[in-house]
Amino acid sequence: RPLKQFSGGMRRRLDLAASLIDTPPLLFLDEPTTGLDPRTRAQMWETIRKLIAGGSTVLLTTQYLDEADQLADRIAVIDHGRVIADGADVRLRAPKLWLSMR
Repeated sequence: RPLKQFSGGMRRRLDLAASLIDTPPLLFLDEPTTGLDPRTRAQMWETIRKLIAGGSTVLLTTQYLDEADQLADRIAVIDHGRVIADGADVRLRAPKLWLSMR
């Protein structure tokens, strides 16, 4: 079937699958789970974990703090195009506490 006949979620899954056919040494993922159903989102998380375990470096952008917490070794918080915090600091894992400390 032509791609335009697929749902938005299916197009998203096909886009991700095409990106992962080869095991890239460096992979940029821009909000890869946006628009995915919970089951597919969990599968994507597992795929990202396997890539990292296999030696790939993954640069992931996300607005979901739970996703960053589950997948990232290091987090950067960007506000209006500027990095306002980065690292593995506990304050990045608890943003409400961090924002109140500023």
